[in-house]
Amino acid sequence: MYDRTLNTPADEIQRRVAGLQRILAQRELDGALILQRVDLFYFTGTLQQGSLYVPAAGEPLLMVNKVLARARAESALDRIVALGSPRTIPDRLKQVGLSLPRRIGLELDVLPVNLYFAYRGIFEAAEVVDLSADIRRLRALKSSYEIQLIREAAAYSDRVAACVPDLLRAGLTEIELAGRIEAEA
Repeated sequence: MYDRTLNTPADEIQRRVAGLQRILAQRELDGALILQRVDLFYFTGTLQQGSLYVPAAGEPLLMVNKVLARARAESALDRIVALGSPRTIPDRLKQVGLSLPRRIGLELDVLPVNLYFAYRGIFEAAEVVDLSADIRRLRALKSSYEIQLIREAAAYSDRVAACVPDLLRAGLTEIELAGRIEAEA
């Protein structure tokens, strides 16, 4: 049902998580809760809505709000569970043997204020630390896997751009040209 050939390789996901865990250790954090979809994809390989808890040491836990089977098919992570409500995150952590964090990192640059307050309530005993800049720096360093994907995307872009001269016609509106370019893409 799912095309696993498109999945982010397990060693790539492990490398990314290990990089985050090094940051957590350096910043003396017990864990990080990843909520933003782009960061979730980066660390899990799935775009399923959910929350990822990365402990400073050990296996991360992906808690999925929607399609659990799809998350399991797309992600190389071993620990993936259903999550009904964010309020149950502490229970989910305990169920897999993780301690509740005393210091937790969040992506405060993208977290809406109402969610910030909700997660402050969920982890009321924890100090919240902003991990935004650390995650951006980690994601900025490209692996050979990522560089290859960028090269492939650039090649596709070159092929589409090469079609544009053949698509141009006098009297063609910009929207019509955009539609034809999108059709070629």
